[in-house]
Amino acid sequence: MSRNFGNVFQIAYVVEGIEKHIDYWTQVMGVGPFFHFPVPLPFEWVRADGQDLAVDAPVYKAVAVAYSGDMMIELIEPGPAPSTYRDFIEGGHSGVHHLGTFTDRLDEQLAAAKQAGMKVVLEGELPFSRFAYLQPADALPGTIIEMIDARPAMLEALDKMKRAARDWDGKTRTAEM
Repeated sequence: MSRNFGNVFQIAYVVEGIEKHIDYWTQVMGVGPFFHFPVPLPFEWVRADGQDLAVDAPVYKAVAVAYSGDMMIELIEPGPAPSTYRDFIEGGHSGVHHLGTFTDRLDEQLAAAKQAGMKVVLEGELPFSRFAYLQPADALPGTIIEMIDARPAMLEALDKMKRAARDWDGKTRTAEM
């Protein structure tokens, strides 16, 4: 557990061609089923590198999640809008992008992270959560951390996905939310 950010519950991968990555995770890794999030996500507000984006900005081309035990595997294929995901792909990267944590003290933890030199590279609010992505200062090693203040509807949906993973037959790649 991180005393600063909470327990890591998610490993997020930024990829191109999300369907082939779902195939890899379900067929090779034995993790599934994956749940596709409908895009565009219904942002109430969203900001990338301190710049406000339109609430319908195409930040995501596709998002899919599955569980392996209590660990969420998130696959993100970036859309054309400015984002940390787009920067990652355009920088020649693919793979692990960030670790996700739950928090009920987002504002307090965000202020402490900024004071420690971390940069907010993406933040926003959805009907089911508020989130902030923190990137370590250039001189510091480490990965991006996503802090999520989840609302009850999100927690209920994630519990449903965990149950689906426990009961998964190993055959169906995806399931409906």
